Amino acid sequence: MAIHIGCGSWTDKEYVGVLYPKGVPPRELLAVYSQWFDRVEANSFYRAIPKREYVERWVAQTPAKFTFDVKLSREFSDDPAAAARGEAMGRFLHAAEPIIAANKLGVFLLPMPPSFSPAKHRLQELDATIEKLAPHALAVELRHRDWLAGPQRAETLDYFHAKKLVWVSTDTVAADAARLMPLLDVVTNPRHAYFRLHGRNPAYATAGSTDEGHHHDYTATELTEIAGRIKSVTKQAKEVHVTLNNHAENFAPNAAIKLCKLLGVPTLSAIPEKPGRQEELF
Repeated sequence: MAIHIGCGSWTDKEYVGVLYPKGVPPRELLAVYSQWFDRVEANSFYRAIPKREYVERWVAQTPAKFTFDVKLSREFSDDPAAAARGEAMGRFLHAAEPIIAANKLGVFLLPMPPSFSPAKHRLQELDATIEKLAPHALAVELRHRDWLAGPQRAETLDYFHAKKLVWVSTDTVAADAARLMPLLDVVTNPRHAYFRLHGRNPAYATAGSTDEGHHHDYTATELTEIAGRIKSVTKQAKEVHVTLNNHAENFAPNAAIKLCKLLGVPTLSAIPEKPGRQEELF
C-alpha cells in the first residue's frame, strides 16, 4: 500500500512562499513541486491539450518515481462516446504519450458534469473511452447524486467493478443538492483508490466560479477526519491517490503538506532554496 498526495496544479502564483522561493522561473516550478510531492493531477489537459514538447519537459524535470494523474480533455466530459470515436482521443493520447512512455502515468481522470445524470444518460456511454484507454486505468468522478440513489446505487457500483473503473471519492460540503455526491469511499479497482478534496464551502453547489466554489481552507479537525477516511481504504487498494482540489489562494498546498504529515507521507520541512531533484525523498 502506498499513499500519494498532491495538488491539481503546480503553477499558481499563490504557491510562492508555500512551495516555492521567490524568483523561480515558471518552467522550473514543477522541479521544485516534485521535491514536495510525488504526484500531481495534470488538470491542464482538461482546458486545452498541451503541446507534446511541454509534456516532455514535465517528464524530464521530475524524478523517476513521480506520477502524473492526467485529466481527460473537456470533450470527454461533454460527450465521452463522441470524443472516443473522434479525433479528440488521438490528439489527447499523442500529447500524453511521453508520460506513458516514461512509466509516470498513474491513472487517467474523467470528471463528469452534474448534467450527466441517470435520468438523461447511461454509464455505458463511457464504454468506448474505457476501451480506447486500455490497458491504463480510468478514474471517473460522477457529480450527480442520483447515481447512488435507490436501486441505481448497486447498478452504478456493479458497472464500476465490472469495468475496473476507479471510483473517485469526493470531499465537499455535506448538503442535499443534486450536484453534491453523498460520501462514499469504496475501492472498485484493486490497484487504485482515488480521493478528490474540493473543500467544504457552503456555497460549493451554487458558486458562480470554480475559485468561489473551492474557497475553503481545511481545518486541522477536517484533515484528521479525511486522513481516517484515506486509511480506511488502504487495505483494499495497492495505491491511494489524493488530490487537494481546494485551489483558491494557497489552500491546496498547505492542506496537502498537513495531510502528508498526518499520514506519514514523506515531504519537505521547508521551502528549498533552488530547483532540483530529490530521488531519495520517495
